[in-house]
Amino acid sequence: MHLKPPVSILLSALSLATGGQTHPTHSEPLRVETFINSAPSLDVVCSLIIGSEAAVLVDMPLAIPQAESLAAWVNQTTDKPLVAVFTTHSHPDHYLSGAALLQYYPNAKYYAHPDAVALIQNESQEQIAACGSILGNETVVSEAIIPTPYNFTFFTLLGDEDSPIQLPSPLGGDTIDETLFYIPSIETLIAGDTVYSHDMHLWLADLLTPALTSSWLSTLGYIKNLAPKRVIPGHALSIDKFGPTIDVAHTEAYVKFFQQNIEARGVDYFTPQEIFDRSHAEFPGLLNKTNSTTSATLLNITSEEFGRNGTRRTHYVDLASFNDTRALTGWQL
Repeated sequence: MHLKPPVSILLSALSLATGGQTHPTHSEPLRVETFINSAPSLDVVCSLIIGSEAAVLVDMPLAIPQAESLAAWVNQTTDKPLVAVFTTHSHPDHYLSGAALLQYYPNAKYYAHPDAVALIQNESQEQIAACGSILGNETVVSEAIIPTPYNFTFFTLLGDEDSPIQLPSPLGGDTIDETLFYIPSIETLIAGDTVYSHDMHLWLADLLTPALTSSWLSTLGYIKNLAPKRVIPGHALSIDKFGPTIDVAHTEAYVKFFQQNIEARGVDYFTPQEIFDRSHAEFPGLLNKTNSTTSATLLNITSEEFGRNGTRRTHYVDLASFNDTRALTGWQL
């Protein structure tokens, strides 16, 4: 019986370009290159998966200037056609500049997990308005491109059918709709915002229930058991030390500290300044490693979100309703 391979990103344009020829499986391994998008795009890490005949980009920055820099970097890094772009989750610093970036790649498809697509549809225009008011309207796109729901659990690239990229999802991380990108052939995990670099504070402002915090820790346990040789975090100040454990261990320690020392006391137990000081004391040296302000910004947001009389973030989804740990970690049978 002949099975049609629906999960492959064998785009019709490429199929036509090759005249329908059969491509032999390529023996060279895939490779992943990374690019850090500086402020105001919050040092988000974008990953370029490069195969023998095609490439895929994972995540796009928040702001237009970084999208333009990213496009230039992609073109310098590979001569393979960019056939698809994926967004790991619905936070705007991972997708908002899509219109600016994708204009350079008109043939590339844009995908995300269906849960992320629904959240992006729900809040993208509000995020544009909010980010524009802070960064300036000239820095932010006027309209978001909504990704197509990606309903499969893996994909392959043309010429590299023996090296599938697996997509465990949806998982808990710094929000509710994370997708991981695991490449078994090179034991590399693109972790999105389930993992932060060890040189940064974390975004915790979406952890409005203990179940959400537990869900993130369960995801980190899954990653540890997966035991990839290289873990690429969602935010970092440098690409020099993406190893197997350092960033996972930092993220786990940070989330556990929050769970046991801040969350356990309840919202409004501490003032924002007390949360800031306690977190800084537990994880010193993360505020001034470079001239980036991202780490300090993330800690300030966490402190205000959970501190007494703090300035709360606007959440466009009812995160407080995600209070069932079993539902959030339903993949644990």
